[in-house]
Amino acid sequence: MTKTIQTFLSLGVVLLTLNPIVACSPAADSGGEQAESAINQSVTEQWQAAGTIPLSVESHQTVVVGDFVYLLGGWNSRTYAHDEVFFTRLSAEGTLTDWQEATAPMPLKLQHHQASAHAGSIYVIGGDDQFGPKSNVSDRIFRAVPDSEGDIPDWEEVGRLPAPRTIHAVTIVRDRLYVIGGSREFHKGAVMADTVFAAVIATDGSVGEFEELNPFPTPISWLTATAVDDRIVAISGKVGWDAPLTNQVWLAAVTEDGSLSGFEPIGETVARQRHTTVLIDGRLILIAGGARRVLSRVEAATVEADGSLSDWQMLPPLPAARYAHAAFVHGGSVYVSGGFVKYGSGETSNKIFRLDLEK
Repeated sequence: MTKTIQTFLSLGVVLLTLNPIVACSPAADSGGEQAESAINQSVTEQWQAAGTIPLSVESHQTVVVGDFVYLLGGWNSRTYAHDEVFFTRLSAEGTLTDWQEATAPMPLKLQHHQASAHAGSIYVIGGDDQFGPKSNVSDRIFRAVPDSEGDIPDWEEVGRLPAPRTIHAVTIVRDRLYVIGGSREFHKGAVMADTVFAAVIATDGSVGEFEELNPFPTPISWLTATAVDDRIVAISGKVGWDAPLTNQVWLAAVTEDGSLSGFEPIGETVARQRHTTVLIDGRLILIAGGARRVLSRVEAATVEADGSLSDWQMLPPLPAARYAHAAFVHGGSVYVSGGFVKYGSGETSNKIFRLDLEK
């Protein structure tokens, strides 16, 4: 089954079943569309073109180690899931050019995987290789250590998840890896999980045995999870294959022993999925994604000392709508790459946009 059909099935169901009980506030989808239209008319565009990625893909990952940026896997309609890894050094002007293919590809072709940089290493967690009953969902955790020239000479398996996971969220707090939600399948009707797992990343780079923590408030997928000091903020996502998107923002505090206080709602946003969230200068930057249509809106909020969330402040919208894109932060700038450009289409982008934010 092609990704175009996959997109229609996995996202079109949401459009037909949007439940006003879950997304009922002014921040929910219908009001969000009207608000975004007004924003696009009133905000001067400040995003800049910052190059292209070597593959036109979606559901890929980008991570930064030092001054090197890495593009890992993803999907497009021509060659499907990828295992290639590309890297480049960020120029002094903040552009990304001269991509090179790493010596070692990922051990698996992957989309919907999660990747994080930690202590000079790159970790790839879970993911799948295609949509449908023949999809292979991974429970494996791979680690790579780039050399001084930025190349990746090899990958090693350093741990296993308690169960296969895709369309999940991952973040790292101190030396602990947290895995939230997702599914062990990727096909129509797949069951979302409410599990929260945590494991210690050892000094040798290996990932220890996972502990199951308090469950998430709802089964969830295609959310984001971002570490803010000793807290984890989870934003929006899909609460079931045939269920609506949620507009909730949740927060959990990380205790000294690495357990969580339990996720509690602290705010709302436009209901969406396949968005990205990054942290820069203490601010959460929430970028685009999909609701009843693909969004271009970008907004920022701060987690206050008491754990509350400030009001969302609108930033300049992306020059073009995107979902299933990737994002990273470097040197006071936010970068967005790739992604789908509209619903019901397998068209993907290779463009990179950069927004420079004041420190």
